[in-house]
Amino acid sequence: MDIFKTNELSLGLRNVRVTVPTAVRRGDPVHLFCEYELEDNERLYSIKWYKGKREFYRYTPQVHPSVQIFSTVSGIDVEHQLQPADYFHYRP
Repeated sequence: MDIFKTNELSLGLRNVRVTVPTAVRRGDPVHLFCEYELEDNERLYSIKWYKGKREFYRYTPQVHPSVQIFSTVSGIDVEHQLQPADYFHYRP
């Protein structure tokens, strides 16, 4: 009995593109984008955004509420609205 299927390989994501500005003036809005394609029959687990090593935004579609905003990161004020998980903006 073969437990492992060696002919199937799933990487989950492909064509991942993250777009962030290189610089922004303090107080100006910043738009962050994460674009991706899922492999066949795959589901997204989560999208997380970090400032340094500190997470400030998480989208997990299987959890309710699906969006978590961590306000403990200094300099980040997320203006979350009902938007797609791969896009949001904040004011630094």
